[in-house]
Amino acid sequence: MDIEQEIADLKRRVGDLEGAVNVLTGQLSHVQPALRKLGETTAERFDRTDDGISQVTRRLERLDTHVWSLRDDLPDMLRSALAAGPPGHHDS
Repeated sequence: MDIEQEIADLKRRVGDLEGAVNVLTGQLSHVQPALRKLGETTAERFDRTDDGISQVTRRLERLDTHVWSLRDDLPDMLRSALAAGPPGHHDS
């Protein structure tokens, strides 16, 4: 093969590679803002999820407090109810 022809072929192939790199670079410049927006949206959603989980946790803690309070108060409540007798029954 002729050296001049090989050089021309190499120049053409390098030009093709440069063109492909330029196309990819252009596509990546369009993808980068979309990725940034996706990251921001994801962070906002995680923040909202964290807030929701915090609310659920606070409610469960309050429920736990009420259950423990009922556990402490239930024996006295049952004792009072049993001492009062059935409804409509009056000791005379």
